[in-house]
Amino acid sequence: MNVNGHHYRTIWTPDDGEPGLVRVIDQRVLPHRFEVMELRSVDDYRAAIFDMAVRGAGLIGATAAYGMWAAAVAAPDNRTAFNEAIEQAAGMLMATRPTAKNLEWAVEKQRALMASAAEVAQAREAARVGAAEVADSDASMCASIGAYGLEV
Repeated sequence: MNVNGHHYRTIWTPDDGEPGLVRVIDQRVLPHRFEVMELRSVDDYRAAIFDMAVRGAGLIGATAAYGMWAAAVAAPDNRTAFNEAIEQAAGMLMATRPTAKNLEWAVEKQRALMASAAEVAQAREAARVGAAEVADSDASMCASIGAYGLEV
């Protein structure tokens, strides 16, 4: 999306951002206004999904994936406590839209990535990379749909 000559994705990590921080376009105010929200805590991510600030299956999944990254960043360094925090975050996020398959898929993908990491620091990095992959994949699919639609 281009706004005033600047390209925006629907969800992105700012170059100067802190771990767990993303920005999203608040879709509740479109097309009359353009506003960007910052999401930092799992509750921010939960609210963005629940309140429909983010819309569409792909973006909801990407938001949930980044929410799991935020949970990993905020979780304690002790592996047992870390795992408990991740499970709590997963439950919070999945409860926002119980029928949203992209959300469920993204949360489960993040759970598996973090569970396979040997150490908490590796789990946090796996969650960051996994969330970026989910968002990038969705952006790529949307671009492909647009390219196909342009030909039609």
